Amino acid sequence: SVSRSQTKQLIDNLTMTKGAHTYKVGADVRHLSAYFSNVFSAYREGEYTFNGSVSGMNPYQAFMLGIPDQTSVGIVDVPDSNGSAVHYGLFAQDDWKVTSRLTINYGIRWEYHPPFTDALKNIAVFLPDNYAVINGQTVHGAVAVSQGAVIDPTFAASIAPTPIFTAAQAGLNNQLHTSDKTSFAPRIGFAYRPFKSDKTVIRGGYGKFIEAMLGTLTSAGWAVNSSYVGTFTNSIVNGVPTLSMATSPFPSNLALPGVQSFQLSADVHYHDPYVQQWNLTIEQDLGFNTGLRVSYDGNHGSGLGYTQNINQVAPNTIGFSKASAGAPYPVWAYIAQESTGARSNYDALTVSAKKRMSQGLQFATSYAFAKNLSNGQGYNPTAFPTQAGGTVSDIYNINLDYGNVSFTHRQRFQTTFLYDLPFGRKGMFLTKANKMLDAVVGGWELSGVALFQTGPFMTIVAPGADPAGNNSNNTSGAGRADINSGVPLYPTNQGVADWINPAAFAKPANNIGRIGNSPVGSVVGPGTQAVSLSIFKTIAIREGVRFQFGASASNALNHANYAVPSNLKIGTAGFSSLTNVQTTENGGPRSVQVTARLSF
Repeated sequence: SVSRSQTKQLIDNLTMTKGAHTYKVGADVRHLSAYFSNVFSAYREGEYTFNGSVSGMNPYQAFMLGIPDQTSVGIVDVPDSNGSAVHYGLFAQDDWKVTSRLTINYGIRWEYHPPFTDALKNIAVFLPDNYAVINGQTVHGAVAVSQGAVIDPTFAASIAPTPIFTAAQAGLNNQLHTSDKTSFAPRIGFAYRPFKSDKTVIRGGYGKFIEAMLGTLTSAGWAVNSSYVGTFTNSIVNGVPTLSMATSPFPSNLALPGVQSFQLSADVHYHDPYVQQWNLTIEQDLGFNTGLRVSYDGNHGSGLGYTQNINQVAPNTIGFSKASAGAPYPVWAYIAQESTGARSNYDALTVSAKKRMSQGLQFATSYAFAKNLSNGQGYNPTAFPTQAGGTVSDIYNINLDYGNVSFTHRQRFQTTFLYDLPFGRKGMFLTKANKMLDAVVGGWELSGVALFQTGPFMTIVAPGADPAGNNSNNTSGAGRADINSGVPLYPTNQGVADWINPAAFAKPANNIGRIGNSPVGSVVGPGTQAVSLSIFKTIAIREGVRFQFGASASNALNHANYAVPSNLKIGTAGFSSLTNVQTTENGGPRSVQVTARLSF
């Protein structure tokens, strides 16, 4: 597979100062392009799911017997997409020095982000609100494609009688999406010295920031029309599986109703997501070349992206096999759509101190306490979501996924320092050392980074369970487990074998009319404690020539910083055991490096 993207940007600003005002206006034009190849490559040789939801077996046992619970296969006629767009931005602002102690800056920005046009005409979009009467039958939903797009015949046959419209027939442009033309973003800020001295400064501000969707909307509908991706749920008839690896994992006729997936569509009226940010900071000069800063930062995301299966049946107690007849689009198996409407809330208090180099010492220290919540990261976030967000548990109530954002650490302390050791003629000790002794003990620098933080938030899932009766365990993945109220989340003897108390969670029963009730980000993973040190000595050989040597050690104290458990599936072997160590922010095993360098 090959993918590439490119941005060509033209920026021009004009600044004018008049009295106490500094005015600035500007424009930003960006030509964006993105090329994608080899669509649906993972499906071409077939995809096979073994989770016990149909076979009733242990997943490994079902795998060894070749009895999948679900299979998928793809046929691709045109595998590539080559999109481009031009985005625009205009802004105007004023920095107003109201008095010698108060400055206010304010302005506004306008942005326009047209969706990408595919030069290969290989994109499609699902039209969920279309109704048509075909051969006396009312058909809900339709597909729109670019003018001149290739239509795979198996794809068309499998979704019949769903109509397939060209962009013109659907009343759309060839980009298949509309664009917001009213994305205005105001901003205001101030800096104020409440006293005559410069030792105390109060700063604050508010701003609205628009998110540009780049190529997300194009890649969403990429090659759906020119491909076929069918998903087949197995069945057991008189003890014999309909699909098996020994006979055939797919039916002989692929163009069956209810098996075709619209792998990814995007709302025709996808709006620009935006984030409102605000902050308040107090800065105080403490003397001794040291400053203290206390800051509150907050933001609220609105209209954020999330992904939903718009063909999902409502939570029920009759089971998916019966409820599927009432699916919004019964001739489809799955329709993933990128939509807007998710939200996020972030609040953080940060205290930091910084000392400029004096008396041989400089440092920067900060402590942050943060809370970050969102309902757009999906039912089981294990990484930061893309622009389109994660797949939600229940399209009828996306707030069920409102929880801790995975990789925002609740508490984080970090300090960095550089200290000229006080030995030798230029230090505090051994100032009368002879030249040879000074050459040995003088000129050493000790530096380091110390990091202490709580772990990331994790979500517990229950494989094979379908409590909502909507088959999401097969279409999206294992949903969240139930949480047992009143039971401690962590075992008394928390350790490598059991980081999480398995008694605190349970696998929900099938078809109980709701999803698992444990929240997103319900438990916290291992934190980080890492102190990294280095010591170096510099020797001036002559003017312009220096020789430096020393050693550095990451995680010098060799504290065991474990990675999050790789298995968070309740009821399975090895649940919540710690099997790996961290590899970022010097959290891994101690590593010592000796270096020497000659500079001239």
